[in-house]
Amino acid sequence: MQRLFLVLLSFILYLLSFPPFKLYPFAFFSLVPLFLAIKDLKKSHILLLGLVFFYPFWFYHTHWILNMEVEPETKPWLVGGLIILPAYLSIFNIVPLLGIKNKHRVLLIPSLWVIFEYLRSSFYTGFPWVNIAYSQLENPYFRMLNSIGGIYFTGFFVVLFSTLLFQFWDTAKKVYLYLFIALIISCHIVGATLYYREENPENSTKILIFQPNILPREENDISEWLEVEKSYGRLLKELKDTFDLVILPESALPGYFRYSIKARNIIDSLSRITNAPVLLGSADVYINGKRKVYNTAFLVNEDSIIGQYNKIHLVPFGEWLPYENKIKFLQKLEFGQGDFSPGDSIVLLFIKGIPFGTLICFESIFPYISRHYTLKGAGFLVNITSDGWYGKSLGPKEHFELLRFRAIESGKYIARSAKTGISAIIDPKGRVVTSLGLFEWGYISAKIGIFYKKTLYAKFGDFIIIISLMTTCLALILSKRRKVKDG
Repeated sequence: MQRLFLVLLSFILYLLSFPPFKLYPFAFFSLVPLFLAIKDLKKSHILLLGLVFFYPFWFYHTHWILNMEVEPETKPWLVGGLIILPAYLSIFNIVPLLGIKNKHRVLLIPSLWVIFEYLRSSFYTGFPWVNIAYSQLENPYFRMLNSIGGIYFTGFFVVLFSTLLFQFWDTAKKVYLYLFIALIISCHIVGATLYYREENPENSTKILIFQPNILPREENDISEWLEVEKSYGRLLKELKDTFDLVILPESALPGYFRYSIKARNIIDSLSRITNAPVLLGSADVYINGKRKVYNTAFLVNEDSIIGQYNKIHLVPFGEWLPYENKIKFLQKLEFGQGDFSPGDSIVLLFIKGIPFGTLICFESIFPYISRHYTLKGAGFLVNITSDGWYGKSLGPKEHFELLRFRAIESGKYIARSAKTGISAIIDPKGRVVTSLGLFEWGYISAKIGIFYKKTLYAKFGDFIIIISLMTTCLALILSKRRKVKDG
């Protein structure tokens, strides 16, 4: 019973440290009760208590998937998937707990933790959702560590703090407490130095972000065009200024933009009134021997397409169906997915000679994409998305919050246009400059700075993973040698 109480206490502290609660100091010691509960258990019991801890955590952070509108016969599969998904995600948190038995657990557990977070974020299509670093979203100093080594670097220290406190509690050796105090102060000093360091932009650009607040529809739903004409008509009447770039969301207009006269007329009018190219999301289709459909960001100047980027990281069950060709019954399921093909490469778009990178929808949760844009020379980033499928659930809110870390990692402004919210401008320190809430109609006009300087993370990437792999191998080798020596 005492063990269950410790696990429950740890779970509450851990859950409260993440959005939407954002009690970030709890993360630094949230795992200590869990470590105390499992320290002398068999491996099988550690795995069981780990599941008791992490399953409800992941269920809470993924239950918004049920908001997806699917065919009635597909709903049971969606519910079944939601039951299985938290168990699958929990595995990547549970395995590192086995390091509790190792003599070198203080460094082994944080190393295993970030290795398995990296695997979860990379395996198959990857799911880098609410990694432990995201608990520090509202900690202005600590989150700046992301500019040094990314989310796994920041996450390593968050877990390390818990292992140091646990080791102090378990051994009564004050050196671990002193290390905890020294490290937590040092991390915040480094972060504060980065946070308050002023850097002048190398250029600036004036942008307009539009949030039309039009709910997603099934394909060929005529009522969507009625809302489009009303929403965009209102925007065209209110605009009085000119800009360097107008940003519209993913699925900005019904149908295929390239072939829709109606859609192209709207964008032509918007481009002429604002005297600016328009960035918008739309499906694009190529028929060259084999039909291919892409989720595309078009850059349009009046009636001419002057650039485009085809999304490279597709969402399973949303934009394509895994194993559809190998498992026959999957072909009968309808999740509302599109039959999209991935783009070939990351492509920079340009306005007045300024390069920028575009993250389409959930590409914003993958650090490697924004990093590659930075390495290619982007001066700022744009995220276009359509999250209306998930209503006012936790999903769209977390999707937005995770984007703030991309701004820190890249050291750039990010402009975000979401079809039903949350649209915003985020500065290079992860601060929300201005935003529009969920299911609001509106637009944001602002001048943002252009930064070409590369952060340490942009230059060196996830080096902490290599260090963690080396640490893990060393800890396991030393433990094995000790067993041989003792034996």
